[in-house]
Amino acid sequence: MFDRERRLYADMYGYARQLVADVPDEELAEQPAPGLNHPAWTLGHLVIAADYALQCLGARPATPDGWAALFNTGTVPDPNRAAYPSKGELMNAYEAGHAAVDAAAAAADPGRMARPNPVDALRPRFPTLGDLLGYLLTTHEAAYLGQLSAWRRVVGKKGVTV
Repeated sequence: MFDRERRLYADMYGYARQLVADVPDEELAEQPAPGLNHPAWTLGHLVIAADYALQCLGARPATPDGWAALFNTGTVPDPNRAAYPSKGELMNAYEAGHAAVDAAAAAADPGRMARPNPVDALRPRFPTLGDLLGYLLTTHEAAYLGQLSAWRRVVGKKGVTV
């Protein structure tokens, strides 16, 4: 299930790796503009989103303990680099989350995906659990990677071709 969305999700994984390939660990929490999400927070948030996707799919979440408090929706990025996991930890968790979501989405139960979206605020846009999953695998991921791309430009790094 979710064949097209899974292909796009895999493509965005590759794009994310390109976006951070030349970003040193010590720069991951730089905030060159007020309110701009930095790479450490953005990557961690996408790990948390993968965990939520796994929960929706009925699979076991894989996020390390304590990460939800750092990266959930509504948290504010902290410019203190020491507040976040290392680049290696972030990328390993991002890769593991992507792999787990891909496997769970491939095996998704169509009956489960037809259930109503449990998030009241998102239900008008995404009525079913399957619609919400499609959003998490595509639009949500792309929106946050776009923020990471914008961050690169603001700190003076070259753009990355999608």
